[in-house]
Amino acid sequence: MTALADLQQHLTRFWALPHHQDDELNTKLKDVQSWQQARLKKTHRALFEQPKNQLMAEYFLTQLYGGEEFKLLAEQLARILPKAKKLERLAKESALEAGSMGIQAAIYAIELDLHLAQWLLDQNLPVDEDNMLAAYRAVNEKKERRVQIANLKDVCYRTDKHLNSFMLKKAFALAKSTAYRHGYQPLYDFMDAGFKAMKPLKSVSDFIEPFCERELMIIDQVHDTDNGSKPVVFDVS
Repeated sequence: MTALADLQQHLTRFWALPHHQDDELNTKLKDVQSWQQARLKKTHRALFEQPKNQLMAEYFLTQLYGGEEFKLLAEQLARILPKAKKLERLAKESALEAGSMGIQAAIYAIELDLHLAQWLLDQNLPVDEDNMLAAYRAVNEKKERRVQIANLKDVCYRTDKHLNSFMLKKAFALAKSTAYRHGYQPLYDFMDAGFKAMKPLKSVSDFIEPFCERELMIIDQVHDTDNGSKPVVFDVS
């Protein structure tokens, strides 16, 4: 299967999610996503605020963790993908695969947060730390959350590999004007945002490894019901 065909499958799955036809669920999902973004900023403040990491942090929060910016991208891609065969000749397959993986990771994050939002909606609960903890434990997707973190790491290393290949980087840059001319700007810009975010990093591992390490610790804390008396389970010291 080509990268674009794979991407089409991801988008088909995204548009089949129930919040697109349920305003209450969509509103609750937005609340969950806003809480998640605020929590990530707080948990990783020291990492995110380093000058070399700021673009990468922004890419994570606005692109790989869903939200309205991703929905806009999905709407644009839905219009262009049926006629995007030419794009496979304009950009290297490895670059398209990196972009497709990033979009898949974003959709997976939305799906997991949607499960939390549905539980909170069913219980008629607002989004706050106590209720999010209860939702995480009730939905009980510890394994899936760990897969989410592994996916994010994979996207970063795949994109970094592309960025550090002179030939691939050159081919991608040369494809920009043609991609724009044929209306493929949304997908190109999504991939380009990832490349630009990683460019200031001496090594992508300096960002993604500490990020993933802390997130995995939090996942374990959140799902460990024996630490219910711990004052802050969504953070690590």
